[in-house]
Amino acid sequence: MRRLLSILMILFAAVTLSYGQATSVNGGSIQGSITDPSGATVPDATVTILAVDTGVTKTVTTDKAGFYSVGPLNPGSYTVTIAGAGFEKLSVTTVVRTGTATPGNFKLTLGSSAETVEVNAGALQVNTEQIGVSGVVTREQIDALPVNGRNILDVAQLQPGVVLQSGQTFDPTKAGYSAISVSGVGGRTTRILLDGQDITDETVGTTIYNVPSGAIQEFQLNRSTQDVSGEVTSTGQVLVATQSGTNKFHGNAFYNFQDARAGAADISGTTAPFQRNQFGGYIGGPIIKDKLFFFGGAERILQHELDAALGASPVFSSILQQFPFVPAPFTDNFSTARLDYNGPKGIHIFARGVYSVNSDFATFGLAPYQVYENRDNVPGIVGGADFTTGRFTHSFRGGWEKFHNLLEDGTAALGNSIYNPSSATLGQVTLIGSLNAGPNYLAPQGTFQTDKQFRYDGSYTRGAHTFKFGFDMNRLASGGFAAFFGASLYTDISATPGNLVAGGNPANPLDYIAQLYAIGNGNGLFSERPGFGLPGGLDPSWRFGAYVADTWKATPSLTLTGGLRWSVDTDRANQDLPTPLCSSVATAQQFSGCTGNTPLFDQYQQGLGVQTRQPYANFGPQAGFNFSPGDHKTSFRGGIGIFYESSVFNNTGNSRTASVQSNFPAFNNGLAFAGASSITLPGFGVVTKAPDGTPVSTILNEPIGLAAPEVNAIKAEYQAAVKGVAGVNPSYIGTTGLYANSIYAGPYKSPYSIQFNGGIQREILKGVVLSADYVHNATLKIPISQDVNHVGAARTLNVQAGQNAIANTTAAFGCSGGASAAAINCALAQTNNTVHPGQGAQITDFASNGLDSGTNFLGSAAASYAGLTPATGAAFAGTNPNVGQGKFILPIGRSGYDALQVVLQQQKSHPAPGIMSSNLQVSYSLSRVVSGNAGTNPADQFFAGAQAFDNDDPNRYLGRTPLDHTNELSFGGSLGIKYGLNLAMIGHFYSASAASLVLDTTAGNTGQIFQTDVDGDGTIGDLVPGTIPGSYEHGVKGAGLNRLINNYNATSAGSFTPAGQAVVAAGLFTPGQLRAANGVQQAIASAPNNPLNNAALRTFDLSANYPIRLGRFHEGMSLVPGVAIYNVFNMSNYGFIPGIVSDATGQLINVGNAAGGVPGGYFNGPSDQATLNQARTTRNSGTFDQGGPRTTEFQLKFNF
Repeated sequence: MRRLLSILMILFAAVTLSYGQATSVNGGSIQGSITDPSGATVPDATVTILAVDTGVTKTVTTDKAGFYSVGPLNPGSYTVTIAGAGFEKLSVTTVVRTGTATPGNFKLTLGSSAETVEVNAGALQVNTEQIGVSGVVTREQIDALPVNGRNILDVAQLQPGVVLQSGQTFDPTKAGYSAISVSGVGGRTTRILLDGQDITDETVGTTIYNVPSGAIQEFQLNRSTQDVSGEVTSTGQVLVATQSGTNKFHGNAFYNFQDARAGAADISGTTAPFQRNQFGGYIGGPIIKDKLFFFGGAERILQHELDAALGASPVFSSILQQFPFVPAPFTDNFSTARLDYNGPKGIHIFARGVYSVNSDFATFGLAPYQVYENRDNVPGIVGGADFTTGRFTHSFRGGWEKFHNLLEDGTAALGNSIYNPSSATLGQVTLIGSLNAGPNYLAPQGTFQTDKQFRYDGSYTRGAHTFKFGFDMNRLASGGFAAFFGASLYTDISATPGNLVAGGNPANPLDYIAQLYAIGNGNGLFSERPGFGLPGGLDPSWRFGAYVADTWKATPSLTLTGGLRWSVDTDRANQDLPTPLCSSVATAQQFSGCTGNTPLFDQYQQGLGVQTRQPYANFGPQAGFNFSPGDHKTSFRGGIGIFYESSVFNNTGNSRTASVQSNFPAFNNGLAFAGASSITLPGFGVVTKAPDGTPVSTILNEPIGLAAPEVNAIKAEYQAAVKGVAGVNPSYIGTTGLYANSIYAGPYKSPYSIQFNGGIQREILKGVVLSADYVHNATLKIPISQDVNHVGAARTLNVQAGQNAIANTTAAFGCSGGASAAAINCALAQTNNTVHPGQGAQITDFASNGLDSGTNFLGSAAASYAGLTPATGAAFAGTNPNVGQGKFILPIGRSGYDALQVVLQQQKSHPAPGIMSSNLQVSYSLSRVVSGNAGTNPADQFFAGAQAFDNDDPNRYLGRTPLDHTNELSFGGSLGIKYGLNLAMIGHFYSASAASLVLDTTAGNTGQIFQTDVDGDGTIGDLVPGTIPGSYEHGVKGAGLNRLINNYNATSAGSFTPAGQAVVAAGLFTPGQLRAANGVQQAIASAPNNPLNNAALRTFDLSANYPIRLGRFHEGMSLVPGVAIYNVFNMSNYGFIPGIVSDATGQLINVGNAAGGVPGGYFNGPSDQATLNQARTTRNSGTFDQGGPRTTEFQLKFNF
């Protein structure tokens, strides 16, 4: 902290000694040069800026270089009047946009100052000042375009390289929210500011509340080389400005209605009931003319929805038929109020408050029946002041907001409308696997976040230089609890014949023996620090930022910009915690070389055993130019800069518990496996019988219907003893098998991106502007979880442990001779066994006894945790077999984005006969997104815990991600037709997303290092040899899939992986024996001639309305009935398909075709319509409906 204070003092001194310019984070500015007819600059000209709506004026004088700058200014229409001795007075009508420096380069005409020349600069102008790439969505577009649900983020897709995402893809607490991906990176960390207040969810990402379009004046989206004053983000930033009052009373009231029975399409004849009522209103006006204004309003969404019950195994079709729909009600309430005051000496003060309440029922991928209710409550307030003193401008912002999320079981509220296995006899039961039903295991949980914000932006203009400087700080706190598996009994069900009890009914899930039960301790804290009224769970942080920059108007046509920004987020990687020492390791898990004050993490890799580094020197320089020769209707721009990224609090909390030695009510759970005779419950002990005396060995061999009451009784006894008790942390790494599961260690660095852009912008015609930019974003130091102990790697074979595993296997098959070749041959030939009758010992049998990775055989823990030694544990236990898997979060990942982005904008009045007004924007991007992230969502690169495709060399495989759409075309426009009719449209057409082709591990992880670990790094389910991430839909598509499969089957199938080569080289197996045990790479099943693919996104929305003018009652009054049709042509869209290519064993049930074989949903599986329908895009949580079936909305709006 002392180092931080030193840096702050240096930066404060630099700020106070620097000169700068301020453009507020929710306003814009007007700046430029005044010249005479010859092009010479005009000094001492008087420039008066008049806000048309509020009557506020600001007056400045051009300097000796003829330059002036006025700002910050609220977005809106302005009149710029320039007067100079010997020149005619010039009056220009122009528009100020959010976050934009409006061009103010004007040429005066010689003549009498009593004459005034009036010019309309137009709503669209070439940006002749700024170096970055950004776009503004205007109030006109927001009002006119058809936006399903009125969520402001939906409109952001008009910008190139922007893709709308459902917030539920990030976290269950974001059900009912949307997010936007910018430049191929998931929308988790896209920064969103409302009136200068950061409303980004710092815990899991996207926004803390939905911002409806009715409250918004306009917004700017920065896509590359954002202004040096921008908040911390390495991807995109959205600057949103709310509406304010004017000198005229104005407002509206609206009602929008949708119903599945009115103009909506179904899927394969199934119509899911749905109805949405959305209504509200806004009003603004003067309290004191030209001085004090107000604006406020509210709106509400009341949505009744029944989702089709999909996703269960076909054996439970009778349940699906009995409960074909799952209720998913959604409500969203938003209200806001704002005051603006124009005080003496040009000061502008504003205050704005919001209150949002949101509730949604969702499953977070656990469809059909495992429902939870997600509720949010968010108050917030922000205020600011903008004023000028001489050539200085100042902008202050301060705000506070609190986000309170509560996630509860939703099945109780839905009652008998859905299937629920829970009962008074069984207790609360949650099924997961072949059928997801019962209380959602994620509930209950609560999330809190507070953000106290302050920022200052200042400026000073001197000569041709516009200097700007600023400082911002946030006091952030995140906290809460998540009592997973706590309220209900988590029950893993696999509906296979082997798990069905004798005489059981296959259609009754309670007649199956559960594979495991997860028994939660009832606690839900992941941090020992108290906060928000809880005894733990708090993660606090400070965020500081400061910047200085100079914009030099070198000539009236050339602007040069240079700046430097510093930023820091404290304690996001648990930097407050000391590194664990060997003295903290439990006695039974201690080993030679790890004693006393020796750092424990050094036992995984030297250098990790130090306190995690807090990066303070995050300095991001930037520079660029904007050249607009001649008439300033063409500009050439280029910029380059470094931009740092933050880390969400979920990363902090998820990685913290394992490093904390303090006593607190920490979350943990025990696992009860089928066939076991005991259950280990952390913090409680080993349980061998239920409270009524029934042996655990009996319970765990019974069907769920008999076992659940007994396991629930054990759970109740467990929670009675440990729930709410501040006991020893049961998740501490030194007492839980020395397994480092995504923990921060010493060498932490903040991720950052190197961005550069270059492009041209040209006014083709009056009101028509074309932009084309090349955008590059290379992100470095991305956090990747790397197993530095390399558990499972082929080079870590422990021959003695391998011999022990082989001997145990041959003995289990009744063969003598231990690990000898004769004993192995005996086991391979022993077809008369109870494990898999008719078949001798397989590689899975040897692996189940230890000839496997420690990740699988030991559950990633050290052998000592199971009472074993390195010689009796896993054969591939890592570089140091005395510890478990060493997955540490290290700053080693990288990604890249390259794109050509083109935008055509048109906005004109009377553009053609019969057309009163038109507004059109067409955006296109030709892009490539690459990453080495092998997570379930490879585009979500800033969520720690993600792994690479190659653990030994994390950046070996860099390829395309699911957010990579090579071609993205978006357009939106509106027409005002003479005599009243208004038409509007919006469309999005994206090429297919990329997918990685990986080998099949769905039969289970046991022994997979011999079948799918083709590079020998210890991770399984590798990329198909010859491919890189994202190969499918790019290097491989259509008939090329079978060519790849045929080549693999000819060259790789039947051969040994590096693990297989290792056991053969060690003499543990002969090549023939390993092949007989099926310890080889498996053949891949052939694909259909027309295989499944990730389809392109296609959606087109259309709206029409007819204003009925009521001017005879009041000026500007109208009643506007209308209709909007979303996905008007009902174009089918499909969800992302995982890139697994199924092997040729045909062991899994095919959802699309009950005859069996390769399962549905695989690229080489069936591609019939039934399979396709399983992936058909349907309505998502909240108002998110991107690519869903056609819906029709009936609208009525009253304007005044």
